[in-house]
This record gives sequence, structure tokens and C-alpha cells, in this order.
Amino acid sequence: MNNVFDLLVSKNFISKEQHQAILAYQNLKLFSIRNELLFLLYISILLFTSGVGVIVYKNIDTIGHSILLVLLAIFTALCFYLCFKKAKGFSKQVVVFDNPLYDYLVLFTTILLCTFIGYFQYNFSFENSNYSLATFFSAVAALGMAYYFDNKSALTIGITALASFIGLSLKIQTLFENAIFNDIQLLVAGIGFGILLLVWQWFSVKNTIKPHFSFVLLTFALHVIAISSITGSSQELYWFFYLMILGAVVYYFYKKSIEFKAISWYVFVLLYGYLGFNILIFKLISVLDLYQIFEFLIFLMPFYVIGSIILFIKMIKDFKKRTNVSK
Repeated sequence: MNNVFDLLVSKNFISKEQHQAILAYQNLKLFSIRNELLFLLYISILLFTSGVGVIVYKNIDTIGHSILLVLLAIFTALCFYLCFKKAKGFSKQVVVFDNPLYDYLVLFTTILLCTFIGYFQYNFSFENSNYSLATFFSAVAALGMAYYFDNKSALTIGITALASFIGLSLKIQTLFENAIFNDIQLLVAGIGFGILLLVWQWFSVKNTIKPHFSFVLLTFALHVIAISSITGSSQELYWFFYLMILGAVVYYFYKKSIEFKAISWYVFVLLYGYLGFNILIFKLISVLDLYQIFEFLIFLMPFYVIGSIILFIKMIKDFKKRTNVSK
């Protein structure tokens, strides 16, 4: 940045006094609240949509389904109009609104559109209707909004809806009943969905289709495949297969975290790798029937945990030095 100001001074666009004033202002390191205000705006959109949903739910008998659908359709169409009016059109590269507030309008419109799709099918569905179709159409709509308006929040909604359509949405009841640990199809679907995200990210970068979406796509892929693999390692027959997949994912995202300088990926790579290593140790003890060394392992447990923490901190510091990440 200083080189830019030096160039401006050399071209006589600004005086030396103005240059010194700018440097003095920069040295003050004043705190900018722009990101904080945008974050509050993001939270306000979520709270507003949630609050409207609660009000409608409690007063649905008074308002009426048809009237509510019409109002929701009108409001969604109005937001669509404003989005398209200010949009610069589709582009494979980064597209930025002149005003960042319109990015949140796109997010708000996406939420309204998904709400309308789900509520429309719920209100007009026939008996034994497949409600997963609403999730699929919501995913398509959100992904369309994400790629046309270049909105990562809409992309997140679209990927989440697509995962729900495939069957990766978890219920508390499912967790308590341990159904997820016994559902091989769900685990395979999770791994397959994560691989699909990896393939699409590779294809997008190769063909320059919103390559800046890579971070979101890879983040979802990392967590979906890793969690599915760790969960699948509880299987009696295929545990080694799931741990091999976990090892491949850990290695792949270790390389990607260095390439993208993404410390968040690196932290999760360490955590998932640590969990996989411990699962492998206990599985080997079980398979080889080495329970006689269990007391010795329990004795070493405090030292092992402390050593793991020290090693974790050291690897984080080494990562920061290697990638020049300051925060």
C-alpha cells in the first residue's frame, strides 16, 4: 500500500504533506466496524425470517394458508425483481454488487424462495407425497441463486438442502437410537456426496466456473467425508475400509490447507487424523486380542494426552510459519 502512495506522490497526484497525513492515519490502526455491521445485518435477516415463521405458525388459523402463500409469493417476487435489477448478470468469475447490502438481499430472497417451495408443497400436497422433492427444488433454486448472483451464503444453503435430499439430515432421535451407526447406505451416501463435491470443485477450477467457491465446496467435502468415515469405523466388518478413506481425506486436505493457507482446514485435519489414529489403535487391540496391555495403556494415558496437546500446538505454529498466516 505504501508503494501506491509513493507512486501517487511521484506523479504529483498528492502532496508530501498529504502522504504523511495518510501514513499517520494508518499508524493509528483505527478499528473498522464494517464487517461487524455486515455480520449484524446477516444475523438480523436470519432472526427476521425466524420471527416471521414463528408468528405465522402461531396464527396460521387466523391468517389462512392461501393468503399466506400469496403474500409470500408477492414478497419473494419483489425481492427477485430488486436482485435482478441490480445484478450485473452471470459471470464465471467474481461478480460484486456495487452495494454489499444487495448480497444480503440475495440471501434473504433465497431463504424466502426455499420457504415458499417447502410451504407450497406442504399445503397442496396429496397423500403419500414425497416431501423430499421440495428439498430438491430448494437446493436447485438456492444453487441457481448462488451461481447467478455469486453469493456464498446461498451456496451454503443449496449444498445443505442437497445433502438433505440425499438423506444426510440427522435427527436427534436417530442419534439416540444409534441408527446412523448401523445405516451403511447413509454412510456411503455421505462419502459419495463428499466425493461429488470434490469432483465438482476440481471441474469448476479446471473450467473456471466460480473457482472462488472452492473454499465452501471443499469445507463441506472435508467434514462430510471425515464424519462419515469416522462413524463408519464403528462397523465390525468394514472399519478398516472407512479408516483408509479417512486417511486419504486427511492427507488430501493437509495438502489443500497448505495450498489455500487455510488454518481452519489444518486444525480439523489434525483433529480428524487424531481421532482416526486412536480408533485404529483400539481396533488393532481388539482384533489382535491385546487386552493384557490395557492397564499399561491406561497408565500412559495422561502422558499421551499431554503430549498430544503439545504436539498439536507445535504443528499449528509450524503451519503458521510455513504459510505466513498471522492469525
